Formats: sequence, structure tokens, C-alpha cells
Amino acid sequence: MDLGLKGRVAIVGGSSKGMGKATAIALAKEGALVVISSRTEPELRKVEMEIARLASQQHVLAIPGDLSEPAQIRKVVRDTYNRFERVDIVINNLGGPPPGKPSEVEDSAWEQALKQNFLSAVRMSREVIPYMKLQRWGRIVNLLSNAVRQPVLDLVLSTSSRLAVVGFAKMLSNEVAPFNITVNNALPGSIMTDRMTSLYRKMAEARGESTDALITEATKKIPMQRLGQPEEMADLITFLASERASFITGQSISLDGGALASII
Repeated sequence: MDLGLKGRVAIVGGSSKGMGKATAIALAKEGALVVISSRTEPELRKVEMEIARLASQQHVLAIPGDLSEPAQIRKVVRDTYNRFERVDIVINNLGGPPPGKPSEVEDSAWEQALKQNFLSAVRMSREVIPYMKLQRWGRIVNLLSNAVRQPVLDLVLSTSSRLAVVGFAKMLSNEVAPFNITVNNALPGSIMTDRMTSLYRKMAEARGESTDALITEATKKIPMQRLGQPEEMADLITFLASERASFITGQSISLDGGALASII
């Protein structure tokens, strides 16, 4: 299936590892021109070389930066447009905040979580939409978490800040739909990334169990009887960013091996 992504320009946040990296590679394989960005420059440069080998050096632009900072968001968008003269796709993806008990989280942690997971998506969307409106084509995909539908113990910062993105995305999708711009949320369940392993490790320490035992316990609750892979999440995001997904907007789509307990 031709996804219609050849020559499209995509900005992928948090693309030095995990699902962000897998998404950048998946988009490049479909012929998109990919701008990758994250705070960890050495890892980002490795991804840049990997994508260059898949396509060419002309198909990838690495811009180190913290996409929770407004000035750096503006720089990434400006540099993308200066290089490729268009912006078609944005994947909003930043690492999640640390765990904590709802009654104990301090104001500073709340403010940081909202800045990182909510305001970053708002600000990036605001920067790219004028270009997308001129082109009358655009795709915004927010990489969030299945926890917005089924909360996970102590992930109150992640759940709350990302739920704010869900509300924003729904309203934004209605506003920009006449310009052929779609806005969707991708909700990963248990995907085997460094962050997921770290969360399991912290929960295991708190419960006095081994990390492997906790992962085995979690796997048993998934109907598919396994954890997901970053590449599987990347396939979903790449489809949502494609021409083939032109009538899907304002949606939050889970990829969790059937783990979500709700019917709808």
C-alpha cells in the first residue's frame, strides 16, 4: 500500500530512541524527509546516520533541542522550513514525567509535567499550523499513553497532563479539519522501551519484587501474551500521518495487544 508520504516533511520529537526513533525510521522508509530532535545529541546523531543509510543525507535533518522550551520549538520549525520549504507532519513526543502519588506531588512537578507533555504539544501545533493551512494538508499526531484511558498506579502526572492533550487535540481537530489537517492521538500500552523498563524497575523496587517478575506479571494481563515493540507503534503513527488516513481525525487510538479493559 502506497501511503503517499514520499516527499512529505515530518518533524519527530523525542527521536533519539524508543518509539520516536522507530517512527522517524518508519517515515523515512516511506520516503518522507525527516527532521529528528531530542535533548541527547550523541544518540540523535546515531539515528541521523542510520536514516541517512536508509535513504540519503538529504532526507534527514538532526536538530538537538528541548522541545518543551518555546524558543527551541520555534527554532526546530524555522530550521525545518528553511531546509525543506514546507512542514507536513508533526509527531509530538516527549518523555513522560516521573511517577508519584496524587496526594504528594509538589507544584513544581505539576508545572514541569504540564510544560513537558501538554504545553509542548500546544506550542508545536501552533507553530506548524500556519504552514499546513497554506499547503491545505497536514498531520499532527500526539504520542501519549494508554494510561489516559486506563490509569496506571502512581502515574498521575503522565495521565493528567496527557489527558489535557486529548481534550486539546479534539477541539483543534475540529478547527483545522476544513484545511485538510488531521489531529490524532496514538496511545501505546506496554511497549518495550527504555522508559517502560525504567518504570517497571521503579515499581518493582517499591514492591520489593524483581523487575523480570513484574514484567512477566504484566504480560499475563495482555491477551496477546507479550509486550509491544516500538516498531509496531511506529507503524500506527506512520499510517495516521499518511494520505490513507485522511478521514481519521480527533481520535485516540490504542495499541496495547488488547489489554484495555473498556468496551469502547
